[in-house]
Amino acid sequence: MASMFAKSSGAPAGVMQPSQPPQIERYEPEEEKPKQPKKVSFAQFDPDAQMQMNSMFMSPMMKELEAQIKVNTDMLDRMNKQMEDERKARLKEKQTAHIPEALKGGGQEMVSIMKSVEDLILMGDELPEEEEEEDNEAEGQEGEESGDDNDDDEEDDDDEEEDEDDEEFRRRTQLNKLQILDTHSKAALTGHSLAAYVSTLDEDNLKKFTSKITQDCQLWLSRLFRFPDSSPFYHEEHKDGLVKICRMALYQKYPKYPVEGFEALYSRPPVIYISSAAMPGLSNYLCLQLGLPLSSICNVPCSTVNGTTSIMDVGMLEKLIQDDVSAAKTPVLLVGFAGSPHLGSVDHLDELRKICKNHKIWLHVEGNNLALLATVSIPNSVEPATSGDSMTLRLGKWIGIPGLPFITLYKSSDPALELAAGLSTFNPQLKLNCLPLWIVLQSLGHDGIVDRIKHCCNLAEKMHEILEKIPTIQKIGEEKKEESEAKTIKEMIFVAIDALFVFKMASPTIVFKYVEDNSTGAVEIAPYSPVSPQEDIEEKDKLKTYYNALNTWLCDTLFYENSSVDIELIDVENEGSCIKFSPLDTAQVKGTVIEDIEKFGENLKKQIAILDATVLQRDRFCAVVEAQDNLRIVEMPSWAGLGVVQYMPEEWRERMTDLPDNAKRDINNINTELVKRLHSKDTAFSLGFNDENIGCVKFGLITDDTDLEELIGLVYSVGKEIEESSKFLEKLSEKVQKGIEEANKELHKEMDEKLMQEGLLRQVPLVSSLLNWWSPPPKDSVKGRTFSLSSGTMASTEKTYKYHMQIQEDDAPPPSSPSPSHPVNTYKEVLKPEKENSNPSSPQPEQKSMETQSKDKQHPPDLK
Repeated sequence: MASMFAKSSGAPAGVMQPSQPPQIERYEPEEEKPKQPKKVSFAQFDPDAQMQMNSMFMSPMMKELEAQIKVNTDMLDRMNKQMEDERKARLKEKQTAHIPEALKGGGQEMVSIMKSVEDLILMGDELPEEEEEEDNEAEGQEGEESGDDNDDDEEDDDDEEEDEDDEEFRRRTQLNKLQILDTHSKAALTGHSLAAYVSTLDEDNLKKFTSKITQDCQLWLSRLFRFPDSSPFYHEEHKDGLVKICRMALYQKYPKYPVEGFEALYSRPPVIYISSAAMPGLSNYLCLQLGLPLSSICNVPCSTVNGTTSIMDVGMLEKLIQDDVSAAKTPVLLVGFAGSPHLGSVDHLDELRKICKNHKIWLHVEGNNLALLATVSIPNSVEPATSGDSMTLRLGKWIGIPGLPFITLYKSSDPALELAAGLSTFNPQLKLNCLPLWIVLQSLGHDGIVDRIKHCCNLAEKMHEILEKIPTIQKIGEEKKEESEAKTIKEMIFVAIDALFVFKMASPTIVFKYVEDNSTGAVEIAPYSPVSPQEDIEEKDKLKTYYNALNTWLCDTLFYENSSVDIELIDVENEGSCIKFSPLDTAQVKGTVIEDIEKFGENLKKQIAILDATVLQRDRFCAVVEAQDNLRIVEMPSWAGLGVVQYMPEEWRERMTDLPDNAKRDINNINTELVKRLHSKDTAFSLGFNDENIGCVKFGLITDDTDLEELIGLVYSVGKEIEESSKFLEKLSEKVQKGIEEANKELHKEMDEKLMQEGLLRQVPLVSSLLNWWSPPPKDSVKGRTFSLSSGTMASTEKTYKYHMQIQEDDAPPPSSPSPSHPVNTYKEVLKPEKENSNPSSPQPEQKSMETQSKDKQHPPDLK
């Protein structure tokens, strides 16, 4: 029934179906189809199995996709981080653009910092390594762009520059050599570090510590230098102590000066007296620091009665003080020297003390001779310094200890003035600058200090003995006194006592110079001599300039040959260039000993012998040069040598002045080439230039065994050779120029003849090719030209191109053409050896011996 309803349900509604007879369905068994096994998944029944299936198929693919995504994500993160870091770096660079390169970042490594310090010590303010590398790279790129043509020259230049750099490095390393520190020097350096570390103490303990240190140093220094009841002031700048003393002296003379200022000084202006032998710039420095005008400084001249000295003229000082008092001025302070800065002279301190006491002037003393106050026996000239009002000591220089401050000892009874002048302070940290001094004084002791000062004086005494034995050495600054015989017992006792002083005859500062040997007697000019006074003055000035140059050379030579003995070149008024040796300043630092002074004396004698020989032969040199036709003397007083000459070509020999430009150029070229050739034979020759900037030959220093005539003859012969070679080149250039002009004329003439022979049609591009094909033009119609430099003749190049070689003939007829019976051998036949041609049937060996080859080279075949 169900099937019936199902079938009828498919008919549309409202349509009558025709009636059909009912049919009886019969049951017929259907054919059994093979049943397909139904696929049943275990996952339908087991969730774990499903997860296992997913892990088998889906997990590898998901893992690979996840890994790829992670890689891409990490890459993006890195790119974002890199971009962020770059942005922050750019921002930081813009924000820190004003910061120096060495201070940027988180600091440098200590190794690189110490390396920079080492480079600065050895080489000074040289170019940093990074900039040098950049410069080298830039030079390398420029060299690559320029090409490889000049590679050899550049390599030679680089080698020379490297050698010069190495030599400069060795020289600077030797000059910038640090002082070797002993135990006491190391203790002083430790004291600086200890002072900085102790400053971290609490205030009470720090005050107790500094009070003990300052009291001990005050007592020890006042006793050591025999300056009782004095207080010390420690300073790093040498002039600061004098500035503070001047300020305190002003406060004593003008009590209202701290309040009213310069108005207190207006009614009676102050005057400070300074010796003219003081260091340059001291007056300006005092005026700037004290706020005083330059009129407040009075320079007292030095006495010249007993030679050139730097001793203050006491009589002139007394006169100046009286004049200032009469002009309503107030004398405030006097600066005296116990060892002037240049010559080491000692002022008459006892007389200066009397003057200062009479006029109530503050007496301040400076100088290296104050070191002798610490010795057992004190010279009479230095002892009055203990009765002064203040003194400045350079103890660190005298005993060779680095890092010790300068010390100014002063006597004052008013602590308020000391504080107002800046001589004392309540800051305990500032008082700690005497801690290294406190350590060194205990480390050396009195005997150690005296031994070091005494050693410097012994070096000066040895130098005095060496200089006394050389007649051409003059010592500057020594006061010449006439010794008088002792008549009374008192005078005899004083003479005996003076003889016991160790340092009386040896000044710690020695100044000397090389002078003319006057042992044979000076040349006197007669009153009736035609030489005018003006010419005499000019001649003396030239001679003074010449000896200044000799002393400069002597100082430089001795300085480089004796590195342990420190000398310096100074300029002394009325004396010129002089050499100064001050062992109190340099002996302890350089480690100078007696053996070094003896070696210095030997080298000095050698150099003096060279200077004596040069000066002795100078006049004879001028005479020999004037006897030569082509040589003339050039005035150059500043040259430390035998003299200066100039080679004059024959063309301009008679005309010495008003030379044209071409003459100056020729003379300069000849003398420049002359110096190059002479310098290759002897390094004593060098190139110089006169006032007109024309080259000349400078003769160096000579020895006793130098043959003067041979030396000048060498200059004359080489100059003559250069002149002749230059004339030959000029003639040759003229000849070549004429030959070229003649060859050009002949070639133009032949070209015109060729044009006339060939006609104008052959010059038309299209027609010429047709004519040349139809009627070829004659060959070798135009020949080149050859010019012989040896004979100066010109010939055609026809033979050269025809026979493939140059045939030289001297007015010979051209060779006849070869006959047919004797044809010209080919190139290969010409190169065959003669032995092979003479015996063609003989068997040819595979290899020739060296002897046969050499014979073949000695007898080449005749190409004709």
